[in-house]
Amino acid sequence: MLRSILLLMVYFSFIGAGLAAPFIATLGYVWLDLFQPQTMSYVMFLNAFPVAMIMGIVAVATYVMMDRRSPPPLTPEITLQILMAALVTLTSATLAVSPLSTWAKWDWAFKTLLFTAFVPFAIRSRVQIEAFVQIYLLALAANFLPFGAKVLLSGGGYGRNLGLQSGNGGLAEGGLLSTACLMAVPLALHLAQHARLLPKTKIWPLAYWGMAGLAVATAVGTFERSALIGLFVLAVATIARSKHKALYSGIAIAVAIIIGVTASATYLSRMSTIQSYQSESSAAARVRIWQWAMGFALTHPFGGGFQAYETSVVEVPNTPLEPAHVEIGRAYHSTYFEILSEEGFPGAVIFGAITLLTFRRLGRWRRETKGDPEFEWVASLCSAIEAGLAIFLCSGAFVSIGFQPMFWYFVAMSLAINGHMYHAQRMVAPVRQGWRATGAQLAAESPILTGWRNKAASDSKPWAR
Repeated sequence: MLRSILLLMVYFSFIGAGLAAPFIATLGYVWLDLFQPQTMSYVMFLNAFPVAMIMGIVAVATYVMMDRRSPPPLTPEITLQILMAALVTLTSATLAVSPLSTWAKWDWAFKTLLFTAFVPFAIRSRVQIEAFVQIYLLALAANFLPFGAKVLLSGGGYGRNLGLQSGNGGLAEGGLLSTACLMAVPLALHLAQHARLLPKTKIWPLAYWGMAGLAVATAVGTFERSALIGLFVLAVATIARSKHKALYSGIAIAVAIIIGVTASATYLSRMSTIQSYQSESSAAARVRIWQWAMGFALTHPFGGGFQAYETSVVEVPNTPLEPAHVEIGRAYHSTYFEILSEEGFPGAVIFGAITLLTFRRLGRWRRETKGDPEFEWVASLCSAIEAGLAIFLCSGAFVSIGFQPMFWYFVAMSLAINGHMYHAQRMVAPVRQGWRATGAQLAAESPILTGWRNKAASDSKPWAR
């Protein structure tokens, strides 16, 4: 009961603070979306009312009425997200081959697409962007911190619910949980170095490193094969982007040795099936459902709506552990085949375009802010988001998480950074036009130009012109 009261107080605190500072209501929606207090509360309000919809309405309404200044530019990514929201609605209404269940997924996927497209309008400044990253990380941490601690004590296991949520959906599902945890690690390492909202002490960096460690432990403890791929991508991305390559290489090697020495025989046996998928029925069934999904897309080029896999019929071949059999309604176990079969080739093109544009935008700001003391945090956060997206794209090849909020919140983070730098560029623009003062004088007088005084006239950084 006390837990329910505490969660209710947090919920109304977000709403109350959001009425004074609209971006806080947006953070409240992110907290609700990832932490999901509705599933852990016994208070009737949280689990009997549409609390996420209420928070979303408050976030949008307070922005429209109180905070419409300095909107971000309308980017192709935002347009494509809105187009994707329209597409999933169209396919659900007209092309769904599983009409009884398609609307259940549409309900949360549609909200995810629209709200993450709205986030860059409410989150614009450095403080707001960091608060967004902090809330995202802490909401996820509530699920993986207890899971990771239990893994260190018990060793984990496939299909075990050691976190706050139970069942086989959402963050209780091992594939989604492990991917989300590994995507959060680069964000934790970024905050360990660049967080400004918390007091400057040695404790907080250690806390973020501890969160990163428990996130890795959670991913390993799920016994998901996709997590092993995600761990490899995480190690490569972290080492490639870090200034301390020797340090991170040593950490990666140490983690690999610890996993190899302490992992149970069950874990090692399950991971070994990555190379011998033909002899393991679960892996063999995935190959069959991917073949089915490709064939379905060819006969349904505009998609079959959400949950189209429920109509699948696949023949699983004979394996040493299980005789040949037929499976009906086998899940995709792949983000790419999920999007292709549910939203067809138009959906796949939109998803691919958003992904490529996001990487392009992150790469631009990472390169142009690298080495600048005022905007070093931008380069660091761009690298963290790139690493998280790389983990999603590689692990997601084996998990059906295309419409889960993790990917779309990372896109929203990149657009929030773009909006922040867009306004920074516009504020600096007069320096290059020679309005009423020389560039050096304006740079010395303007707080946003601190650290740029010797760079304002440089053509190497277009946003500093």
